[in-house]
Amino acid sequence: MLAVWKFLRSLTPRGVAWLLGAVLAAVLAGLLVWNSWQSRAVAKTEARLSQGQTGAALESGRDAVATLGKTSGFEAATDTITEENQRAIRNAPGADAPVDPASRDTGLRSVCRRAAYRGRPECLQFAPAR
Repeated sequence: MLAVWKFLRSLTPRGVAWLLGAVLAAVLAGLLVWNSWQSRAVAKTEARLSQGQTGAALESGRDAVATLGKTSGFEAATDTITEENQRAIRNAPGADAPVDPASRDTGLRSVCRRAAYRGRPECLQFAPAR
């Protein structure tokens, strides 16, 4: 430490200026290197996050499509069963016997809530106004 002090005291004003310039240049170079390293690290992190988000969005889309496919398949199966039930009821013995109008309307209302029957003429009287 004593040698450094002796060296600094022996410098001329011009030498001090050169020394300060060299120290300042070294500090600036260090800051530039650090900034460059930091920018690359941030860019890598952003790229990883972007890839992760893209993957998550694709997986979410696949799940949504699978869910919709299962739901529509379930609804179609339910409507098929409902239509089969209707045919069985209409073809059963005594199906043409008179029925109380209130009972008939209640049965129709419940059947008309199914997608398979919604557009049928006997269901239009129960359709909500749009």
